[in-house]
Amino acid sequence: MNMLDQLLKMADGPLQELLANSSVNAGPGAASAIESTLSSILQSKAKAGDLTAIKEMFSGNDTDPDSPVVQNLAGDLSSGLMDKLGIDSKQAMSIAMTALPFIMNFFNKRVNDAPMANNDIMNSVAKALQGGPGAGGADILGTLLSGGGKGGMDLGGLMGMGKGLFK
Repeated sequence: MNMLDQLLKMADGPLQELLANSSVNAGPGAASAIESTLSSILQSKAKAGDLTAIKEMFSGNDTDPDSPVVQNLAGDLSSGLMDKLGIDSKQAMSIAMTALPFIMNFFNKRVNDAPMANNDIMNSVAKALQGGPGAGGADILGTLLSGGGKGGMDLGGLMGMGKGLFK
């Protein structure tokens, strides 16, 4: 599981709840289909040098449902959902348009709550996805998972605990 998959997993519970309480009629498995499809889309865009969506997702600013980034991702995401869930394009698009702004803003809130500067987080995630030097994916995960240092366990702490178990 790569960094982006791990990050998207963080949104799993809230995303399932959003879908269950919306009128989009998303069946079981929709949240994980969204996460895996979106992860693939974002990774291939990052590898191709298109970081627009990643930078929006980790900017710390609210993402509008009508934003070009959401519109741009919605087509790819809905095609992936049609394949994975066996649903028609209308239903796939309504699920995509419900999930995308939610996921973007889920991470924007995390970025805002994190103790690190928004731009640093955004640039580190972008670098990590492109596999560039100084791509500290684990540090970013720790920063976002710790919820702003409010006593949460970060990834580094978890890894340290794990090392302690296997001495």
